[in-house]
Amino acid sequence: MSIHVNWTEPLEEVKRESDGERWCFRCRKRRAFEYVMAMPIEMSYYGANRQIECSHCGLVDGDLFPGHIREWTEV
Repeated sequence: MSIHVNWTEPLEEVKRESDGERWCFRCRKRRAFEYVMAMPIEMSYYGANRQIECSHCGLVDGDLFPGHIREWTEV
């Protein structure tokens, strides 16, 4: 048995904007969603953390059917 612990650095939210309305699988209703980008506060190997949140319950990627993942492309 092995345990792997992921440690994440403190993040600062740098951008939050409306991303439209869609089905939330936690709320079981159509809800507004927001695009959120956060950056590490200190010098870091990791870049921006991007996610889509339900404006009502705060679930990250709550618009995705359970078992699916969102892949971001570099712009």
